Amino acid sequence: MRSVHYTLVLLPLWVAFVRAQGNPATPGEQSGPAVQLPGGATIVYSLGDLEKMDKIELTRIYIAKLTRLYRILQYLPFAKLEPKGPNDLKIPSVQANEKAMKTLEEELRSYIQAAEAQLSTIVPYADKKQIVDAILFLQAVTNKVELVGLGMSQLIY
Repeated sequence: MRSVHYTLVLLPLWVAFVRAQGNPATPGEQSGPAVQLPGGATIVYSLGDLEKMDKIELTRIYIAKLTRLYRILQYLPFAKLEPKGPNDLKIPSVQANEKAMKTLEEELRSYIQAAEAQLSTIVPYADKKQIVDAILFLQAVTNKVELVGLGMSQLIY
């Protein structure tokens, strides 16, 4: 049942991604520059911007997009995607809750460091188009998740 729920939630994101990939810019058409979304959301890169970059730059962006997604997904059930403490999540500020949040942050930081080290070694061997596609997909998913965190969930369903 849970996998069906996740599939139903992610299906519209995947469809939007596939549609975006199916409508490439016409030859000679300039894509817009990378932009910052309102509310502190992450930078949005255009296909044109990404195609101009080398694999090392793309790898850094891919890792940054993946890291951003790791950091915000864990707090999706709460009102704030990047809490500083239990009070930000409307959770009682008691020692056990503070310890749980600290442990979660430490484990996530450790995981991200290990993933970054390994991904920075292997991702540059991927096909450039596949790296660009992965960045665009992560960007679309992350931006939708951030909109939910900003209280705009009606925009993604």
